[in-house]
Amino acid sequence: MTQQPAAGRSRYSLGSSSNLVRSLLVILGLVAVLVAIVPRVTSVPRPSVDAAGVARDAARSTGLALLVPQGLPSGWTPTTAQLQPTTDQILTWQTGWTTPDDGFVLLRQAADVSPGWISAATTGGTVVGSEQLAGRTWEKRYDATHDQTSLVDQQPALTTVVTAKGDPGNLTAFVDALKPAAG
Repeated sequence: MTQQPAAGRSRYSLGSSSNLVRSLLVILGLVAVLVAIVPRVTSVPRPSVDAAGVARDAARSTGLALLVPQGLPSGWTPTTAQLQPTTDQILTWQTGWTTPDDGFVLLRQAADVSPGWISAATTGGTVVGSEQLAGRTWEKRYDATHDQTSLVDQQPALTTVVTAKGDPGNLTAFVDALKPAAG
């Protein structure tokens, strides 16, 4: 019985630089195709909330004359509305709105605020002047790090902070639309 010699190994299994490069190119091509066809989400739209309803409930529960924007033009969308303790455990009414030009405006209101609360509400913005809007004199603050402007109105019973990112005209339009929430 004669033994057959074992079949020789394929020259491809011995591995060569050119085979390695070809395999790598095929794999990179497949990865590139996958990257090209898989959709990527750049932003997740937040659903609209009933800011006026939450403001009414918050005004009823706190006894404060809370504000909410009313009559804003089309394109303004309330995305957050809540009453909860924030900086220094101060109970704060806040509502956030997206603007027609993809900006953002945030309203915060609280009673008996601390300097830390104001600093947090304006993200550490520095005072750059004042502005007369809606029959009030607002302290204007600017935060260069986040490129946002805040208006602060400190009344004996309630402090209001409105902060805008994007077009400063949005800040004016928002403040002009603020009305008491019917409690």
